Amino acid sequence: MSREVRDYSQRFDVRAQGFNPDVPVAGFYRFRMRSGGALCGVRIWHGQPNDPVTGEPLDRSLRWQAQVNGEPVDLARVWPKCAADPIDADEYEYLRSVQSWAKQHAPTSPQANLMQRINPLTAPTPF
Repeated sequence: MSREVRDYSQRFDVRAQGFNPDVPVAGFYRFRMRSGGALCGVRIWHGQPNDPVTGEPLDRSLRWQAQVNGEPVDLARVWPKCAADPIDADEYEYLRSVQSWAKQHAPTSPQANLMQRINPLTAPTPF
């Protein structure tokens, strides 16, 4: 009985299929801004930066950018930590709407302030 002949010169390159944390991937992600904090939505894309006052695209070079619930944030603050939990655009909009609702109706809740830790003894029921 003989074994099957394998050609190891055509070996599968693991590095080609692996995750490279140095290269962001455009999309939507779920993330916590701090340990024990509320979930928020992260959007990462490559494009022109927006004017902070008017919101119109500026005539600048393309760059990687990130938003947390619609607010600009430094890409290094969220990438590559958020890459483990991708979501779709609907989930991103839901997390964004939860925060905007909480800012108006429950300003002391962890959903309104993403840097606040959730206290399970005093926190309201999740949305």
